[in-house]
Amino acid sequence: MIHPPPPRRVFAVASAVEVRAVLAVLAGHAAPGPPDCALLSPADAGCFMGPAWWRALLAETGAVLPAFLDCGPAAGRAAEALGLGLRHIVLHGTGPQARTIHLLARSLGATCLTARPPHCVVGPAPAPERLRAYLSGTD
Repeated sequence: MIHPPPPRRVFAVASAVEVRAVLAVLAGHAAPGPPDCALLSPADAGCFMGPAWWRALLAETGAVLPAFLDCGPAAGRAAEALGLGLRHIVLHGTGPQARTIHLLARSLGATCLTARPPHCVVGPAPAPERLRAYLSGTD
């Protein structure tokens, strides 16, 4: 299975406030059809916060966008994320464990990126106008 490229616009978020800011901007987006967007955890968040934190954050905010958990080089955390039902992960590295996780992800219909995609860091004080500019490509 060949995975599609990551969405065109990726928002790096670390809290419910940041996720809700992105969702609010997307709700007001005037373009036809759903925007080609995703959420991305902070770098290596799967290692220090864990997959359960990411799943809980997404559930709390009701986010239904693709949401990538960055597991850094931790293949065990990536496997845990897939086991918890997360279907979008980032796993750095190319060794045997990483290859196994990529195979596991593929077998589950999940997306496993090898590096963080280009993204906009939302930050703790989200500025809706900056998020709208990024979404529209005028940033």
